Amino acid sequence: MAGENNNNNTIQHTKARLGESLKKWKNKVMHVQYIRNIDRQLIGEKDTFLWLSKGDLKAETESEIVAAQDQALQTKYYATKILNIETDSKCRLCQQFDETIDHISSYPILAKEQYIKGHDRVCAQLHFNICKETGVQMDKKHWYGHVPKSVEKIQGGKVTILWNQQMQTDRTIPNNKPDIIIRDNEKGTCMLIDVAISGDRNVIKKEAEKILKYKDLTTEVQHVWNVKTKVIPLIIVAMGLFQSHSENT
Repeated sequence: MAGENNNNNTIQHTKARLGESLKKWKNKVMHVQYIRNIDRQLIGEKDTFLWLSKGDLKAETESEIVAAQDQALQTKYYATKILNIETDSKCRLCQQFDETIDHISSYPILAKEQYIKGHDRVCAQLHFNICKETGVQMDKKHWYGHVPKSVEKIQGGKVTILWNQQMQTDRTIPNNKPDIIIRDNEKGTCMLIDVAISGDRNVIKKEAEKILKYKDLTTEVQHVWNVKTKVIPLIIVAMGLFQSHSENT
């Protein structure tokens, strides 16, 4: 009984200490920006922090990501507002906006090439996971060696997975090439999956844009293929925020 009481006291003490640490964290002007974004509607807190529980990254990498989330990297804005060692907080490249983590991660000159690489790697991993889940025979053991095929047919042709393919429609539709299409003839469904890498502040807006972008294609696919069609926008945020979805999705 005494041992059980000691364990309960330890747990309560740990929870109280963590609660106090969280309170101090939220009181920090820079650090609180990330937790404030997490509290917004449609942001999945569980998925946002899932990477921390996986143990797939080195400690140094984890610390750098957390520092970026806390706006604690050595930017000119941080040096000016927090360290008080700079007089100018403007970006050293564009000279227009404050050099913050959000600005650096979304600045077109810096982000364009890295955006394409990151987008393609996310899509490749997603395609790899979908293929494994649906029973496709994989050539590679790990996703980073996976080269997606344009068309995968499985279960005797009942399920078709299209990679980076334009959809043939009866009328001209400009936005007709989502990243991945999954057509399930047996269930009579079709998923149009499109990936975006976004800044923290734009995750909800970007999801709405994706749904609107493929609205006409969704209607056309339902008409031509006679299947229930849905757009699945997958928004990966530079600092790790993840939009909330149902478990089935």
